[in-house]
Amino acid sequence: MASSEWEEVKRLAADFQRAQLSSTAAKLSERNCIEIVTKLIESKSLDVIYTNDGKEYLTPSQLSKEISDELIVHGGRINLVDLQQIINVDLTHVELKANELVKNDRNLNLILGQLVNTEYLERLAEEINDLLQESGQVSIAELAKTYDLPGEYLTELVESELGRRINGQMDAYDRGVVFTSAFVAKHSSQICGVFSAVTRPVQVHNVLTEFGFQEKLFYTVLNELIKKGRLRGSFVGGKQDKATYVPDMYSKTQNNWIDAFYKQNGYFEYDTLSRLGLTDAKGYIKTRFKSENLLFLSSSCAGSGILDQVQASIEEALDTGTWIDVEPLLPSCFSPTDTNQIVNQVLKSKSGAKVFCNSIVASDRFIGDCKELFQKPMLDRANTTAKKSPNIFLQVDRKALGSGENEGKRDKKEDKRRKVGGGGGGGGSKGGMGGREVKIRKVKKHYRVKEVEEEEDDLSGGLRPTEIPFMTVEQVKNLLHDQSSLSECPEEFIEELSQHLHRPLTTEYQDALKAAIGSLSGSTDSTSRRKNHEEMQEKINGLLTSVKMFEKNITIFEDELRNHLVKYLLRTLCTEIANLLFSYVAAENSLVNVEHNDVTPEVRLKILTKLPDKVKPQFTKLNASLNDKSLDDFSKSLESAADVCDVMLKKVDKKKERNIIFNHKQALIAQLKEESDPAMALHLAVVLLIQNTNNTCVHAPGRCIPQLLVFLESHIAASQYKLLSDYMGLVQKQLGALKKTTEESHVEDGSEKTDSQKDAGEVATSLIELLPQIKEIALAKKTSTAESAKPDG
Repeated sequence: MASSEWEEVKRLAADFQRAQLSSTAAKLSERNCIEIVTKLIESKSLDVIYTNDGKEYLTPSQLSKEISDELIVHGGRINLVDLQQIINVDLTHVELKANELVKNDRNLNLILGQLVNTEYLERLAEEINDLLQESGQVSIAELAKTYDLPGEYLTELVESELGRRINGQMDAYDRGVVFTSAFVAKHSSQICGVFSAVTRPVQVHNVLTEFGFQEKLFYTVLNELIKKGRLRGSFVGGKQDKATYVPDMYSKTQNNWIDAFYKQNGYFEYDTLSRLGLTDAKGYIKTRFKSENLLFLSSSCAGSGILDQVQASIEEALDTGTWIDVEPLLPSCFSPTDTNQIVNQVLKSKSGAKVFCNSIVASDRFIGDCKELFQKPMLDRANTTAKKSPNIFLQVDRKALGSGENEGKRDKKEDKRRKVGGGGGGGGSKGGMGGREVKIRKVKKHYRVKEVEEEEDDLSGGLRPTEIPFMTVEQVKNLLHDQSSLSECPEEFIEELSQHLHRPLTTEYQDALKAAIGSLSGSTDSTSRRKNHEEMQEKINGLLTSVKMFEKNITIFEDELRNHLVKYLLRTLCTEIANLLFSYVAAENSLVNVEHNDVTPEVRLKILTKLPDKVKPQFTKLNASLNDKSLDDFSKSLESAADVCDVMLKKVDKKKERNIIFNHKQALIAQLKEESDPAMALHLAVVLLIQNTNNTCVHAPGRCIPQLLVFLESHIAASQYKLLSDYMGLVQKQLGALKKTTEESHVEDGSEKTDSQKDAGEVATSLIELLPQIKEIALAKKTSTAESAKPDG
């Protein structure tokens, strides 16, 4: 196409603000005119907007003109979505153009996707005024529903048009309602009439419901009438739905009555004030009597006059060393709780008194005089009991600790194994099963339950397990009843006083009985103590020498095995030393008499709770060191505890140490020769081999035998190591088979042997056959070294 034809098409296309491409092409005689116009638009030579169907186009100015025309056609308000469907252009173009028009024209507004002009808003204000004049009131919420406009926008519109196009007024407390002046005047007259006739407090909500007043206007008008003085009254109760209107005449009469009652009686009762119509009695009293010294109780309020009278009576009782019942001094309407609160308030700044039965105050001097009545019977009974049963504390202590004959007996075989390790329990459990640890945990669990029971007994006022009874509460009460000086005391007071005295009297009786027993002991007791002290010191030094010897030999092992051996030393030999000291210090302080073999972790804790403060820290550290992982802490705490008990710890003599090592070895050899139990024989053989090959004494539990056997691998012949390893495997297999057989015996009751029983029998036979070889390896005078037994490589 020639350039002249191109310009012609462009000129003709620009003449149409909105036109169909086909009509444009019809006016041109050239071919393919639609393609030319399309290219002009794509090259932005023409600024036009396509319709949604693509058959028409229009310029931006034409889009603005059509939006304005449609707004006028629809009465000044149109939705942009509806506008988009009418113009048939994409909604994005419509929204952009609408925002542009609102920005440039003050008479246009865009509200919730709707285009609105000022003419429509003026008509809307006139319609709202018509509705207002017709009904007398209009709600903004109802207008928002009717006209589909935001409530805030309508509120601003109504406020701006009040006095102009809308003749009315808006509620001062609720901006969501508009009233006419006539409607407000009518309601004001009605409200004023109703409340002018009120002579007693009324709930405002009930009046509102009965007379059908408009709630939105009601509170505004009522507050205005009260503010202007047209109504003489006030609101109480806070919230509108719970508010009460009280006429001034009623309030004046009520206040006069309350003032006169307080002046005459000096107290208030909350129920009485509530019957007068006061919903918040405490709040009213606090506001009305700010300057008074009042004490607010649970059901009443006491004035300063009553408090001063009670205080003077209590002070007199304390000064004279007697007791006083406060209840007769108070009004009869005061509850026992009120009385107790008054007594506690008065006694806050005083000492030397105790309260009984909520209202009786007894001085400490009076209580002490009552306690003195029991001193002579207590001393007589203590002396008599000491003569008849000088060992009564020993009997009671053993009973409390549960150390009966069945619990005191020990298994002889277990004691025999315990002595193997140099007086400290070497070879404790078979095959490393750790049976003793399980037993200890069970005892601890039992002790915790027992300890809780004892604490509950203490709280309930009963006797502790290690106490000797003096008198029951009933006996104490009967003795008090017999005293002429207490004849005027109420029965309830005597009963509570007996319960209060029972615990201190029982404690004093224990001290009196101990003193009586001590006075009868004489010089024989001191000689016995000295002998026991020397024996204990010798035992402790012997055990300590073994501990030092085993501790020195532990260093040749690896860290993990070394830690196990240290813990075992603490659990056995060190614990035995601690038990000796605990048994001694308990006897010295007359706490409990128990042999050191019967001392358990639970007994140690019980002794610690009763020790005097001057020795308690040293023994607390000693007990805690038994659960540590280091022997250094035990050594330090042992020195402190031994110093308290006057025990001299001796240093290790090297000559004696060699004798101890030799005696220890001979004891192992003697026991191994007689031992028939495979697990125990293996334990003894491994310990003895370590001493033969390394000249090292080992104090180890059964569970460490596998690790000790690995240590021996480089010190004995390969054949010997293999035999010991195989034998250990058989021991472990026997223990597993025995456990499985025990479980199956609870399930199967048949006479035929199970597979587990057959396996256990076969393993037992093999163990018996190999036992002499195991003993021979350990008892041989000379052991081959690993270098001569093992091949190179």
